[in-house]
Amino acid sequence: MLPFFSFSNTEFDAFTMEHYLPIMLAFAVGFFAIYIGNKYLNEKAKTALGVLMAIIPFSCVLGRMSYLLYVGNFDPKLDLPFFLCRFMALILPFVFYYRNRFLLGILYFWILAGTMNAIITPDLQQGLGHWEYSLYWVYHTMLIATILYGVFVYKFKVGWKDYRNAVLGTIVFTIFSSIVNFMLKANYNYLSAKPEVASILDHFGPWPWYIVSVYGLMFFLFFIVLLPHLRKNA
Repeated sequence: MLPFFSFSNTEFDAFTMEHYLPIMLAFAVGFFAIYIGNKYLNEKAKTALGVLMAIIPFSCVLGRMSYLLYVGNFDPKLDLPFFLCRFMALILPFVFYYRNRFLLGILYFWILAGTMNAIITPDLQQGLGHWEYSLYWVYHTMLIATILYGVFVYKFKVGWKDYRNAVLGTIVFTIFSSIVNFMLKANYNYLSAKPEVASILDHFGPWPWYIVSVYGLMFFLFFIVLLPHLRKNA
């Protein structure tokens, strides 16, 4: 476990093998889980495997907070679970255990449209060999692998109602995040400023206009990930 939790000082280098490798590993894990779930498991076992997959990002986020509290480096402005990906990681095991259809529909859009940006343009400074690098990639990629497992193994269908719920849920979560940012003088979900590392937000102008632009893009991406289900139901 020591290499996983090491403190290498190398910086993350985007669009190299240290960027592509965790994505490929997660793709392999997700494909294998979907294959096993559909080929060999009954409904109870399918739920158990889905929950097990969901516990991985949950453990990463909870473990990170616990470790930072233990060593005295926990910063409420940075380390609370109010970034959307961290929030999703914490609720995912419960959503999958109960197969909550309402939240599964919302998480489908949030994860595929939102977490995908965190994978394409990671807000990550530490490189391969640092524990932050490992946790970041495990919980982000496993969010995607788990929700795809839900789609292809739980076989829940997504429609316009889920799209509406995802849009409304995004607005509610944004209001909540804005209140938290105001109270803590924080920058959860980058509503107060752009991230320090290069990201897609750099292409959408200054604050606060980039927020409007990014939300317009997000709702468009919601529609894109809805399209396969519309075509399937046509």
